[in-house]
Amino acid sequence: MKIKLIENWREAHKFLSVQLAALMTLISFAYDYLPAVQQYLPEGWVKWIASAIILARVIKQKNLQDAQDGSGQ
Repeated sequence: MKIKLIENWREAHKFLSVQLAALMTLISFAYDYLPAVQQYLPEGWVKWIASAIILARVIKQKNLQDAQDGSGQ
């Protein structure tokens, strides 16, 4: 089975779900290596960011093509 990318994969950094996943990754590294961060984040913080990622995938986001040509929705 060959993996196929979405048509606009080069624009993926603009997707809210991708941005939230990157944020979760960065915070996860900071949480593990910087004890000061552990004071500010509750122990179950991952489930809240993961829930936000799921929500970001199901809500309708502005079409990236429309955003590029400035027409919007």
